[in-house]
Order: sequence, then C-alpha cells, then structure tokens
Amino acid sequence: MSLAFMRPVRREDFDAILELAKLSGGGMTNLPSQPEALRPRVEFAADSFTSNPTEPSGEVYMMVLEQDGKVIGTSAVFSAVGLDYGFVNYRINKTVHASKQLKKRVERRLLVPTHDFTGCAEVGSLFLSPDARGGGFGKFLARARYLFIAQHRDLVADSVCAELRGWRAPDGKQPFWESLGKLFFDMEFEDADLANSAMGNQIISDLMPRHPIYVALLPDDAKECLGKPHDSAAPAYDMLIKEGFAFNRYIDVFDGGPLLDAYVDDIKTVKESCLFPVVIGDPGDAPLYLMAAGRLQQFRVTRAPGKIDGESMIIRKEAAATLGVKAGDEIRAAKW
Repeated sequence: MSLAFMRPVRREDFDAILELAKLSGGGMTNLPSQPEALRPRVEFAADSFTSNPTEPSGEVYMMVLEQDGKVIGTSAVFSAVGLDYGFVNYRINKTVHASKQLKKRVERRLLVPTHDFTGCAEVGSLFLSPDARGGGFGKFLARARYLFIAQHRDLVADSVCAELRGWRAPDGKQPFWESLGKLFFDMEFEDADLANSAMGNQIISDLMPRHPIYVALLPDDAKECLGKPHDSAAPAYDMLIKEGFAFNRYIDVFDGGPLLDAYVDDIKTVKESCLFPVVIGDPGDAPLYLMAAGRLQQFRVTRAPGKIDGESMIIRKEAAATLGVKAGDEIRAAKW
C-alpha cells in the first residue's frame, strides 16, 4: 500500500468527488451532492491553482486525499469568502430588558445578522470516505489545510473561519431551519442549501430577515440546536478547538451550526510547522510528521517518519518521491 497524500483537485476528479458528496448525507454547502452544483465548484477550484494569484481574491484551494490511485477524501482552503455578496452569519448576542415599576430585569438572546467574516479565509469541505475511517485520515485532511496556509501565507486572509454542519434529528429533521429559514425561503432545507451552493450568499441577503430575532420566540428544539454541530461533525469541532479555533457565538443562518474562527498565526499546526532541507535516508524509528512541499499545483502533503538532523530532516525515499522532492529541497513539517 502506497503512502496516502494530499494534492490539488483536478477536473478529472469530479466523478470520485461526486461519489464522496453523495455519501456525506447532505447539508455540506461546499460539497453538494447534485452534479450541476458540484461541477462548477470543482472546476473553479482546479482553476484556482493555475490562476497565478498574488493575494486572497476568492480562490478555492480544494484538495483531495489519494491512496493507491483512489480519491478517499477532500478538504479545502477558501482564500477569502463573501467578496461578491457578503458572508452572512448570525451572532448570538445578549440584550437586557428592565422595568423599574415592576422591579423586573430580563435577559434575552438575540440572533443578529452580521457580515463579520466577509473577506476572511475559510477551511471546509472536509469529508472522508467511510471506508477509510479509523486510520487518522480525518486529522490528516484537517491539518493538511493548515500546512497549505503556512506554505501560501500571501494567498490566504489573516483570519480563518470554519462552518460546521448543524445538528439534525435521526429522522433528518432540521429544527432550526424548520422554525426560521423555511418561513422566509418557503422551501425545504435541501432545496435552499442547493440554491445557496449554486447561486451564492446573495439569496440569503435577499430572503432572510434583516433584523435581529429573539431566541425566545423559537421552539425549544430549535433553541437546543444553536451552535450544536451535527453528530458526524463533532470530531471536526474537537479538532478545530485543539488547533486554536474558538466558538465566539456565531452560527450558520440555515441550520444553526457553529462557526469557529482563529487568526492564522495562532493555529497550532501553522505555528509548529518548520522548514527543513531534505536528506534522503533511513530515519529509523523516528516519529511521524505531516510533511508538505511545493506550491499551488505542485503542492503535496504526506505523513511519514522524519528525523531531525541539525537543520535538516531525514526522510525515506518513498516519502521524498510522494512529495516530489530530492535531496536538498525544502519541506515544511509538523509533528504528527
């Protein structure tokens, strides 16, 4: 079995990514399971790596995890989101009502529409084939994005956010959508999510309420969804927290899922990654490292043993071939 590695998406990956999207169960706006919505996303991402960008301009750097010639997972870095239509979220704020006459003071939560993350980078589209789970590949997909950011610091905005799928009942019911978004979109969640995926955030600004909403007016099951990730997204939430992201009371306007954020330089993998000249040899029983090399189209990430020798890192021939490097070339590595 060959080393698994991450690489930029290609147009010819479409069929494999579509199969992964269908396995996701829906609700991933950036990985829609409908071919007509997914294809332009894959094509735009493939073009982003060849567009010779010089700054964060809305590029989508989608990557795939490949092993033995098969695509088994995806994840992506969005260089700057919402530049065309804005990036809309709710922030859960607190408001206070007080009456001296009644000697009463009441605190209530408000859902306030914001564009606070417009222009920020985003990490997302993380999905791993169910057949590949259990081998640390979810962690691989997540952390490879941070090595990409560290390697392309000039092409990614300084603040990074991550939106996670909101909670759904076992029967597929989405309480937050049913109690709020559906009343204004007049369509089912899957249809609205597909429209958002295909047409962009402008439809949110067009149709969603423009004023704060009192949480107290929502049904109890919708209140319980606020900031709660989908059961399948809970591990991703935990990984984000460990990387230095924080939940600052921002949620998705469709499903109420949590939005976490961090500054690039505070992300653990970015901070801990270092550059090393390559020495090809036998690292022995050295610890595993996540290793990256190349830029844009040539970018690769793999996981392999590495031994630090002075300012260099000794890696095996197979790892060097997977990364496309030779002795003396530079790699970026972070301890696994």
